[in-house]
Amino acid sequence: MSSVERQNYNRLSHHHNFLIKLRGIPNSVTKDDVKKFLYPCRIVSIYLFDNKDKSSSECMIDLESEADVRKALEKSDQYMGNRCIEVFSSTNSEYKFFMKYKGSISWRDPVIRVNGLPGSCTMADVQLFFKDIEIARNGIYITRDMSDNAVGNGYVAFVSMDNAYKAIDIYDQQYLKRSRIDLIPSTYDEAKKSITDDAYVNGKQFCGADDQAKKMNICNENKKRTRSHERSRSNSCDQHYRAVKRRRSTLTSPRSRTYQNNRQRKSRSPIHCSSSKQTGEYLIKMRGMPYTVVESDIRQFFPSNCQPVRIEIIQDRRLKRPNGDGHVYFNTKEDAIEAMKCDRKYMNNRYIELYCDSVRYSLSNYRRRSHSNSPLLRSKTKTNH
Repeated sequence: MSSVERQNYNRLSHHHNFLIKLRGIPNSVTKDDVKKFLYPCRIVSIYLFDNKDKSSSECMIDLESEADVRKALEKSDQYMGNRCIEVFSSTNSEYKFFMKYKGSISWRDPVIRVNGLPGSCTMADVQLFFKDIEIARNGIYITRDMSDNAVGNGYVAFVSMDNAYKAIDIYDQQYLKRSRIDLIPSTYDEAKKSITDDAYVNGKQFCGADDQAKKMNICNENKKRTRSHERSRSNSCDQHYRAVKRRRSTLTSPRSRTYQNNRQRKSRSPIHCSSSKQTGEYLIKMRGMPYTVVESDIRQFFPSNCQPVRIEIIQDRRLKRPNGDGHVYFNTKEDAIEAMKCDRKYMNNRYIELYCDSVRYSLSNYRRRSHSNSPLLRSKTKTNH
């Protein structure tokens, strides 16, 4: 190792305890301008990079003491020339990131794009990979194909920018299940767009690209059948008219109206009434299950005190496998309410959404919550770090 390389290594490995960052500096700024702006703060080093195309709008300053940091923070929102300058306290991890990219990246959101994930990767694997670094709640997204395999990339949101800097400093180019992981600074908006695009692509694949052609063929066949059907329909038109007239006269009688109203009242159930008396009458719909789900997986999903009496796994007729949806039936209203507590509970690495199929029955305490709390689906207007 040469003397210059050793000097650079010592500078990067040194722990900088009193760092600050200036944001919004002019393109033509010099170190003398920075010293004049921060006076009377005692400065150890100024890290200011002049990129080829344009100067960086940020710079890092190493100060001598905590008192100098407090003085520097008081100068936030003051002007350097005609530019309003923001001053932030910084960390050693952010300093390493700044020096690695030479100030060319202004990273505002604690989101990292993860490339190189193996096909069998789960959210638990990602959490274990970023061990000792706190990840935001619902802050992991892995892009998957129709077979529920990871396609190699995803996003991770952390609770703070300092955690994001540490993650990219420690775990970039590390291995997860023999796959080298690339970590790239990202934003909430980029993650949100990726999630939306993936959902759209998977939805098109799920429906099938040739469905439209099949619909056209069916439409043409129906037109041919309609011509022959219209010939026979004209002959039975009079008979149909007389039958309708007899039914209307029957329904207008007081006795028939009373019978019909009583029948409609009895057919309504609090949630959803099953067609079979042996299978229970309270229906809950499930969505988001793995495509390899079996009945035993659904029974393990619900607690032992509210097991469904019947389970229906909806099949994809084209692909001949489960499509992720299902119906479960319960004997009592209490069992249905207890089962709704499992809304957004995980089955393997997929969280499951539960719905009550009724307009009259209300479970206000157990309805699905909005996705707005998910850090990957919200946009921040301002991030302080």
